[in-house]
Amino acid sequence: MASQEVQLREFVDQADAWGADIIAQVPEDELASVTGLIGGSRQAGANYEEWPQYYYWSQIVELDPGARTPTEFADGLEPWLEEQGWVRNLDSEFPPGKQTFVRDYVRGQYSLAVEVYTASPPQAQLLNFRIVTPDTDPTP
Repeated sequence: MASQEVQLREFVDQADAWGADIIAQVPEDELASVTGLIGGSRQAGANYEEWPQYYYWSQIVELDPGARTPTEFADGLEPWLEEQGWVRNLDSEFPPGKQTFVRDYVRGQYSLAVEVYTASPPQAQLLNFRIVTPDTDPTP
């Protein structure tokens, strides 16, 4: 189990670093707020008492209403994500909803979801970023 704990810690560190890099792409003059980290480690399935596990990183960014819309921000972020090694996974995306859509990306065995809220001001201008790590190896 110790090796799974080490593996999970590596996954956590990688997701946290990539998440911080993504949040850093929001210019200060466009940023209204950022939530604290939402997420943590989870069991990979109901049949496992403790292992394997995966890590779920998530933060919500609120853009200043006078800045770019969340859709414009997501459009501008996409080339940077691609430069970083994230590949858009169109096959896993659903059609846009009434007030939100999600863009899915993969990088190795990690997944990234960029959820874009499309409601106009005075509604909050939000983006939710979620990174999910691979499961730890059940047989170290």
